[in-house]
Amino acid sequence: MMTTVTSRDIQEIVSKLSSDKAKIREEGIKLLNTWLGGERSINFCKFLSRKTAKVKPDEIPGSETWPFLITLLIDCTNKEISASKRRLPKVMYAKTLRIVVQRALDSKDSGDNLPLIAVVKPLFNHIWDVLKDVPSLHSEYSVILRHILASRDYCFHMRKRTYSGLVHLYMDKVEPSVMEEDSCHSNHPKEEVFRYILTLHSLIENSPGDFPDHLREKAVGFFIEIFKSVREVGRISRKLIECLNTYLLKDGPNLGCHQSLDIHKSVMRFVFDNWHIADRDLKEAFILYMKLQLHLIRVNENEDEQQDKDKDGIPLVEQLFEVLSKELDQCSGLSFSVSRSDTSKDEKFGALASSHRSLLELAALVFYRVCVGVTKRPLAEKRARRENAASYLKEQLTGGKWSWHAAFCHLCHSYRTRLPKDLFGYWFDGICSSLDRIVSDANVEHSYDGLLWTLRSLHHLFLLLLPLMSTEKGSLKSSSMPNKISRGWQTVWSCLVHGFPKFSNISSVADAAFRLLGDLVSHDILNMTEVPQDVWDLQCFRCISSPSALYFISCYFSRRGSQGDLRDNLYLRQNILRGVMSIINTGETLMLDEHVVTLLPAAMYAICVGVSFFKGHRGGFTSYCNVDTAGKAADYIGIIYGDQQTHEDSDEHFDCFVNVLAEININAQDKGPLSWNSRGMRLPRQLRDPLLNEMENCILHNLVDRKTEK
Repeated sequence: MMTTVTSRDIQEIVSKLSSDKAKIREEGIKLLNTWLGGERSINFCKFLSRKTAKVKPDEIPGSETWPFLITLLIDCTNKEISASKRRLPKVMYAKTLRIVVQRALDSKDSGDNLPLIAVVKPLFNHIWDVLKDVPSLHSEYSVILRHILASRDYCFHMRKRTYSGLVHLYMDKVEPSVMEEDSCHSNHPKEEVFRYILTLHSLIENSPGDFPDHLREKAVGFFIEIFKSVREVGRISRKLIECLNTYLLKDGPNLGCHQSLDIHKSVMRFVFDNWHIADRDLKEAFILYMKLQLHLIRVNENEDEQQDKDKDGIPLVEQLFEVLSKELDQCSGLSFSVSRSDTSKDEKFGALASSHRSLLELAALVFYRVCVGVTKRPLAEKRARRENAASYLKEQLTGGKWSWHAAFCHLCHSYRTRLPKDLFGYWFDGICSSLDRIVSDANVEHSYDGLLWTLRSLHHLFLLLLPLMSTEKGSLKSSSMPNKISRGWQTVWSCLVHGFPKFSNISSVADAAFRLLGDLVSHDILNMTEVPQDVWDLQCFRCISSPSALYFISCYFSRRGSQGDLRDNLYLRQNILRGVMSIINTGETLMLDEHVVTLLPAAMYAICVGVSFFKGHRGGFTSYCNVDTAGKAADYIGIIYGDQQTHEDSDEHFDCFVNVLAEININAQDKGPLSWNSRGMRLPRQLRDPLLNEMENCILHNLVDRKTEK
């Protein structure tokens, strides 16, 4: 049975800690520690937490609360320090204060989220005074400081002078310790150095406000000097790069152009020397650092000036372009190969781990910066630089490697409005010219990840280039562009339709092809040829359960024109109708999500009547084309991370330039009302009547007697 705590027990501790005699205060510390250890601590902490929670904001905490107890411990520690001029102060006071602060912050059932709010300001001041003047207590007080910094609400009660002093103090501790560590003549244990950096990181992460100028200069100089010494990869260097990233996130926008570049000159050797040997966590830190630096380098206005100051003459963007190109070339083993008979791994195609997302985002940002170039460069030099980068990217895309297309998808997704459309048309032309070979290579090598990502790239390009098909005057620099794009999509249609038997057994690839083909049909931009009969005879049309296949069918069979003569057309539509109705015919429980509910009747009416009806936002079937194999709505960037959060342009940390702000439109969201829409042509009665009759009979026989819960 746990010991009951009474007010008398608390008052006995308070009485001893309040004594003027050092011996009695020491007894009070020992008594308090007996209550803080073992099972007795549970009821002891609950008692103090309940009393603390009852204190109103304008009241002074009573003697049976956490703030009062901490105030007493601060006073006891100060008296111990004053009395120990010729000896080291006893550590037991600092340890007890650390335990009390930790117990107070860990209390879960008090209902008070900020139990130390009444004492946090004098506690910060006390911590600063001890750290400044009593080196022997640094270890305990650093832990206390980190505990309090973990709550940002407490940080706002720290005086600016106290905060600046603490940052200065820990930077002055870390810098010589790291330099000694690197020189193999260290007088500081590695664990102690790591704790210094850990505390400094907490201070930077929880700054109560903007960095004052003197502290900013100190921070910049600190990071420049520290990374001149860091060479080896380890937990200390990893924590230092995390510390730098946190500082750049907090204060980076306030740095001058030369300051961020001076930091990079010191850091870049460590980053690039260890880029290919870094573990996952360190690589993530490197990638975040590069993103931050790219956004801090204001290319629109100042990159020329910065490059002039770079003694090596190698701009950061071009360095990264070279490094990331090698990284993407070497990417392998992230996706899966499959034999013709093995479809168990099919859903893994294109599903990248979230750890690769940041690399692809960085690659997209670098490709964007390289292609845009610098506005102040001479026109000829600027054009040559962009054309070289664009040509290199085109060459890689035509190779069909999944990693390059994955990065390209992120480029399209994040920077679609900032790059000229003719550049996307240039890349599209390259992909079209190699699509047939990419399909064939996937079939020969039984590795379909490159094909899948190529199809995803084409989907992004379809959305980007669709406006260029407009005949409005002034919409294009070259009048030949619409015709060239149309021929490209005609090539895509032909390659996919005739190549469908080569990948139809890989559902993720087939779904991507269905979505793209459905888009091409629904926007009437093709002189569409008929789908060969051997394609319709594939297994994927005998039992249709994919929303993407339903989307394609609803688009294809509601297009203008017919499939051969009446008899052939009827035979084809009957077979496809039976494949669509297999969703209902299955003996399993009927699972109808929102996409199947919309697309199933659309497909059935497209087959039977030649007209597709659907309910959705204005914009047609495109709102239903982006569904994965499980039928969940997602764009191509979102679905590749499985259950992870969809892409949110997280790399745009400091992108507040005029050209970016100009793109913000608070009314950009689709607020169109739900409405019924239709497209297509009406089939002649000779086709319509038997098809409708077969559909009705199927529904009656399979649904009338079905027991449904809802």
